[in-house]
Amino acid sequence: MDQACAIGVDIGGTVTKIALVQAGGAILRQEHIPTGSRSEPEKYLAQLKDLLRDVVGDEARPIGIGLALPGFLSPDRHKITFNPNTPALVGYDFFDLLQPLGLPFHIEQDLNVPAVAEYHLGAGVGSRRCMSASIGTGLGAAVIIDGKLLDFSSHTVGDSGHIILDPDGPTCLVGCHGCGEALISAAAVERGALRAIGESNCVPLWAEMKDGKIPARIVIEACQAGDPLAVKILTEIGAWLGQWVASLAPIFLPDMVVLCGGVAEAGEPLRAACERRFLEIAGPEYTRCTIKLGMFKGLAGVIGAAVPLLLKYGLPD
Repeated sequence: MDQACAIGVDIGGTVTKIALVQAGGAILRQEHIPTGSRSEPEKYLAQLKDLLRDVVGDEARPIGIGLALPGFLSPDRHKITFNPNTPALVGYDFFDLLQPLGLPFHIEQDLNVPAVAEYHLGAGVGSRRCMSASIGTGLGAAVIIDGKLLDFSSHTVGDSGHIILDPDGPTCLVGCHGCGEALISAAAVERGALRAIGESNCVPLWAEMKDGKIPARIVIEACQAGDPLAVKILTEIGAWLGQWVASLAPIFLPDMVVLCGGVAEAGEPLRAACERRFLEIAGPEYTRCTIKLGMFKGLAGVIGAAVPLLLKYGLPD
């Protein structure tokens, strides 16, 4: 018998991902569109609705839709109430988007879904106190304890990406000075690349410059390929990540930390630098945990969005 599948939708600050996800986590179909984060939300929402209608009608016959929304959410989870990375979508009722599609649906906050994916199917399997770190356009954490998501601040554990790490550092979109999101995100990768090529005159990265910046994706791919300059950039960001994890560990006491999101696709240089800095500065009572790369990388969001629907059809609990 074929495994059940559900639709996962992950609305990110830059890209919205849609996927058909099987009960075991395999992706049968994947689509993506640019997120209407700052302008023309009507055009974006119409495009998203049309694409969802098409995926709902897929021959795989999905059993439901899981949607991950960014930022603080309303009590009923239907609306984004605050998110500096997607201001054009604040206040829109996503119930109105999903309800006409005629399938059961579940809406979750977007920092939580990578934790759900990794806890049930990925690197976090077997953990009792699992913390995920989502590193992409923004930065944030989610925590699952004994199978339950911590939810005490607009369906999050709080806006943990804005913990101040360097008061004299760069300013984030919210106006925080030297917070985690300013130092550990796609924007930080791009800023680090510009600074590094200015110091080293690196021709390969110069060649990738567009509109005055080098896309984070290019730097991450170069890191994966072992480019020394890209590895240096991601190692520096990994050290800030370790400091951020060290700041959260005394609060949540994780036994496992899973690194997720597009920036985490940089891989071992980022993870190793994170772990090294974490062990250097956090007290021994708070370092009794393992830091792992997530299994699902940039797809953890769409997989985790689908998991609540799939849990009804045989996933381990």
